[in-house]
Amino acid sequence: MTTVSERFAKDNYAGAVLAVLRMRYRCRSCGATFASREALRAHIRSKHPVSYYAPRIGYVSALVLVALVGGYLVLAREPPAQAVGAPISGIECWSMEQVAYHVHAKLEVYVRGERRTVPANIGIIPNRCMYWLHTHDATGWIHVEAPREIRPTLGQFFDIWGQPLSRERVLDVDLVSSGLGMRVYVDGKPYDGDPREIELIDMREIVIDVGPPFAISG
Repeated sequence: MTTVSERFAKDNYAGAVLAVLRMRYRCRSCGATFASREALRAHIRSKHPVSYYAPRIGYVSALVLVALVGGYLVLAREPPAQAVGAPISGIECWSMEQVAYHVHAKLEVYVRGERRTVPANIGIIPNRCMYWLHTHDATGWIHVEAPREIRPTLGQFFDIWGQPLSRERVLDVDLVSSGLGMRVYVDGKPYDGDPREIELIDMREIVIDVGPPFAISG
């Protein structure tokens, strides 16, 4: 027959076991146990704030670091081979030299019998990009180098050069106020149209002769 003391002991034991089962969430810092996850979190926030917030701060810092590194890589990566410089008169400036369409035209400019230099590196922005119309030297050869076939004009080249070209003005010469005239030759033949509209096709030779005196006797 179970005595009162034995029954009391059993009840206490059962209660203790139940309490332990209920206290199944343990704090790793101090060993305290709790019946719920929420109670454990509240305890850690209150008693061990470093342990609670450090992992979260680390997680946020890691996200920020990843975002910064990702942004740097996007900004620092090699730019695409197009749209690097602002287009001029429809001619784009790409970071790499193009060879899909590659032709040449020759330009000579004379003013009062003296030949004017067509400078080297027109249309080339060092370490940045190269316009589809450009020069490599001062010989007057215009390079047409584009990713596809195009029909550029002399006017577009002068725009990239940054010089005026019309029947009233060429380079620094105002034909109206100076009283000078302009003669234009395309492949050795006189050209009476708008010089800006002359197409830069392969091996075309263009001469602009301002005078008098003229360099080419007409």
